[in-house]
Amino acid sequence: MRNIVIMPFGRSSRRSEWIFNSYDRPFDVLLLTYHPPAEIKDLNLDSTHYRVLNLQDFKWVMIHKLLVQNQDILNRYDYFFFVDDDIEISLANVENLFLLTNKYNLVMSQPVLSRDSYKSWRVLRKKFVSGIRYLSTVELMCPVMSRVAVEELLPTFNLNKSGWGIDILWGDLIRRKFGEKSIAVFDLIVARHAKPVGQGELYEKLGKSAFDERDEIFQKYQLKDTTIFELPLSENTLVNKVRSYFKLRNQLTGTQRSK
Repeated sequence: MRNIVIMPFGRSSRRSEWIFNSYDRPFDVLLLTYHPPAEIKDLNLDSTHYRVLNLQDFKWVMIHKLLVQNQDILNRYDYFFFVDDDIEISLANVENLFLLTNKYNLVMSQPVLSRDSYKSWRVLRKKFVSGIRYLSTVELMCPVMSRVAVEELLPTFNLNKSGWGIDILWGDLIRRKFGEKSIAVFDLIVARHAKPVGQGELYEKLGKSAFDERDEIFQKYQLKDTTIFELPLSENTLVNKVRSYFKLRNQLTGTQRSK
């Protein structure tokens, strides 16, 4: 199983240690810069630990351009973690995220958000004594996608600049094709969203509000469900959430167990 983390990167990006050090890291890292590389402190274009591409655009527009123009990248990896650069997540949790996404045969997944994170959706806040929850979709800030998900969804990546609304569309498309148990969040794998939602330099460059972009997606694709929610499945009952908690804890042992 070959995995890769692909993330936008700029002057104020969070600098997780695993980005700059590939020692004992079981996945590759590709940084897509949205500022000129010369302006990004400590960025080494010749590093052997990560690869840098200077695309200078919005996150999902850059990812779309990357994968359309580089079919070899899409063919090379089994799972892709498209994480925002204001997400804090440990090396162990990234590794576990790939591991469990594969183990549970998921098409898309994501880590849960810490309770002190800035967040858009309450359902993505960490739940205690819960392992896996099956959701309607994942959020655009930190999804893991299998190769088949990327192939299916790639034409949607650049439908707008902000990405708002596109993640809701993903859930509709993926569940229709792959079933109700194809998308999940793991409450034992935690990330922290360190900056407020909908603010910052890139939002100022949109040309319209992210809410308008979101509503255009909803209207164009006639989406009836416009939120992220837990699916009404037996696996999402309280009893089964608790069972999955202990099952996952046994699978994530030692230093890999989520904190």
